[in-house]
Amino acid sequence: MSATDDLHSEWAQLFAAALAQCGVAQAVISPGSRSTPLALALADHLPTTLLHDERVAAFFALGQVRASGRPSVVLATSGSAPGHWLPAAMEAHEAGLPLLLLSADRPWEAQQAQSSQTVDQARLFGQHARACFELGLPDPHPAALRALQRIAAQAVLATCYPLAGAVQVNAHFRKPLEPQAASGNEPWRARVQALARAGAPRLVAPLAQPHPDAVALLVERVRAAPRGLVVAGPMSSGQGGALRKALARFIAASGYVLLAEATSQLRFGLAAPGAGAACIGAFDALLREPTLRRQLQPDLALEIGAPAVSSQWLAWLEGEQAPPRWVLPGERPADPAGGAQGMLLGPVAALLDAAATALQAQSRDADDRAAAAAYAADWQRTEAAAWSARRLGVESADQTLLHEHDIAPALRAALPRDAWLAVGNSSPVRDLDHDLPPDALPLHVLHQRGVAGIDGGVAGAAGARSAGAAPLALLLGDTALLHDAGGLAAAAGVDGPLVIVVVHNDGGRIFERLPLARNPAMAAARERLFVAPHGRSFDGLAATWGIHHVSVATRAELQQALARGLSAPRPLLIEARVAAGGSAMRAELLAAMAQAGAAALAMPVAPQSGPSAAAAAAPEAAVAARPG
Repeated sequence: MSATDDLHSEWAQLFAAALAQCGVAQAVISPGSRSTPLALALADHLPTTLLHDERVAAFFALGQVRASGRPSVVLATSGSAPGHWLPAAMEAHEAGLPLLLLSADRPWEAQQAQSSQTVDQARLFGQHARACFELGLPDPHPAALRALQRIAAQAVLATCYPLAGAVQVNAHFRKPLEPQAASGNEPWRARVQALARAGAPRLVAPLAQPHPDAVALLVERVRAAPRGLVVAGPMSSGQGGALRKALARFIAASGYVLLAEATSQLRFGLAAPGAGAACIGAFDALLREPTLRRQLQPDLALEIGAPAVSSQWLAWLEGEQAPPRWVLPGERPADPAGGAQGMLLGPVAALLDAAATALQAQSRDADDRAAAAAYAADWQRTEAAAWSARRLGVESADQTLLHEHDIAPALRAALPRDAWLAVGNSSPVRDLDHDLPPDALPLHVLHQRGVAGIDGGVAGAAGARSAGAAPLALLLGDTALLHDAGGLAAAAGVDGPLVIVVVHNDGGRIFERLPLARNPAMAAARERLFVAPHGRSFDGLAATWGIHHVSVATRAELQQALARGLSAPRPLLIEARVAAGGSAMRAELLAAMAQAGAAALAMPVAPQSGPSAAAAAAPEAAVAARPG
């Protein structure tokens, strides 16, 4: 700190240094006057990204958090500026992501006086923020200086513990806001320098461990129910490694069948080549067939992570034949369908690992093992048949056109091991589950399933890329890109490879899959008010931000563009123009998959030694369903 720094500047420097010392990884700043001292200080202590749009900035920071697992801080000036953070704050709260929202504010005398750019910013995000800390005006009193560092440490801790989410810190400043000339002999200067040398206080959260009663209860329920399912919904990419290891142990010890969504971090990288289907990916399609629901009814279902995206799983839970169920949601309760027999809160990986150890300590009854093996074989037979039916259906379509169901497999084939795939909500996240069978190649899947909105997708992917997630591809719809057009400014500022694949079907075609579409009298209103075709191309939008753009309309063009983008040093926007009628074709593919699964289960299986033919065929069906 130099002699030209005034109290405002040194106050901000002390606070920014404490944030960095307490684990904040990145700062995202939107320009403004009232935040001047904090902007200068954050830039001195943290890697910094400048983004003009506060909404984009907050989602960019969330992307950084998703990729790094560490909190980021977002800074904005006073007035309406921090209000643009609300959607990201809601997502951080629901997804359990540590995000620090640092709002600059006017002094107390400007409040309630119609002063420019002055609103009540205290607890601006209400219940969507885990905590809110008020910083008064910079104060040289020794207690105030010490509290400044403590509050920084508490705020960072509050983003992660006891429940991760957004935390607001509201910091007041009075003009002059820029660094001022000073003598260097101010009485408070020595105190600030001493505190800066000592650093922020260290606050350590307790280690999260599963409760022994939860482990015992889980083991008891599993032992009593040999035919079981583990249904994996959306989970953070940071859980991937430990979760895969613990889940594999639990499956081996329990004999249960894993139904894994693409956003669970378990669908890719869990299976061993040639070892049969380690998990089931076609379950949303299979559960459309009522006979399969009856025949594949489990003794017990365990839901892990956030609630599954699958509409068919939810429909099963809400029906009269709902399977008995326990929920392992992580740190927060989750049972939107209702009716779960219980919830076991706590770290999912540690809970499964402890249960696996207890199950392995005592061998199961031979009849129970046989029942579990037969149940798993039934799922594997239907899985293999479903993906085979999908492959045949895809091959029967016009090969000269690019179809919606071609996009995700082309992306999967292009992405290397341990790559990152960000996926938008609405149709794309569901299409991953319908189009990509489980495989052994690890893949990190980023998603915004906290609030499940379509906003902020581009900004979030750009933030993840800036935090080191490389190579990274984003799959989203054209309506979602329109919602986050400003996110392209964030994407333009990061280095590649960052490939943005926009499925261009001219509007929100997911409404063609909803009950609204089954009413012919609503066709005109559905098209105008819900699908809302826009007729726009994105080449001009990409050019505005200096992002390379390519439009593709065939599989070959898409594959070439992906290969180019994933090896490029700059972002690439691929506009994938798909054939009309994608919703109808999707429905036909899903129906064929369900019917094939039912037919496979109805066929008698000849006894044989070693792995079943259906289990051995599952990896081949998965490979065949991928292009190339």
